[in-house]
Amino acid sequence: MASRAPTIRILPLRDGDPPAPSSLTPTEGSSGDELLTCAETLGIPWRRLIVQEIEAEQRLRRYLPDVQAECPLESALTVLSVAAERSWRVRDQIETLACQARVSAKGARRRLRAFVRHLAGDAGPDPSALARHCGFAYQRILLLQRVRRAAARSRGTAAERLAFVCATARCAFEDAAWALDEEDSPRRGQRMEAAIRKVRAEGFLIPRAATEARSLSELRLIVFAASESGFRDGSSKRRRAEPS
Repeated sequence: MASRAPTIRILPLRDGDPPAPSSLTPTEGSSGDELLTCAETLGIPWRRLIVQEIEAEQRLRRYLPDVQAECPLESALTVLSVAAERSWRVRDQIETLACQARVSAKGARRRLRAFVRHLAGDAGPDPSALARHCGFAYQRILLLQRVRRAAARSRGTAAERLAFVCATARCAFEDAAWALDEEDSPRRGQRMEAAIRKVRAEGFLIPRAATEARSLSELRLIVFAASESGFRDGSSKRRRAEPS
């Protein structure tokens, strides 16, 4: 009967100890200290990777309120753009698609090719992707305006005001902090204009016009037209054009 393989624990390295990568066998059950020791020994840039993961997760949560329950791959690609591979949610789905493609599961190869084309920047015109993009931008602007209104009504200490804004507007901590900074600024501008500037800075396309109010109107027109055409966040297929 074969003997069981020995269990090897990862111990913190002492000064002068040579690294022994072959003895490092971490698992998901290993402690945080053990995992970081292993990463340091193997030269893995864990700080950069974790920061990128956090940034990707925060961005997804800004635009996908139910991301913990569901994170559609197409929506994640729209929100994260070329940084999509930095999210563990995206990588898990791509791994699943790769397994499905190996057994010729229907649609798996097509979705994998679409992912690669997206990262390479040559996916070509995609009306449903544009509809999702504009829809996310529009909903984000509406949310930020709601957050600003809650910030204007907040009272008390900084912590109390943050808690009030988060609970009232149902927003992330970062959005609440931004809204309070905007409200407390001596040069605060119009809430709608500030929201549009923020969403543009986050990388989303918003039509340019003579005024920001006009820009929002143009964006709304795109979103509503896409919805009527059957592009509702990519959940419906494009309707066939009727013959003229």
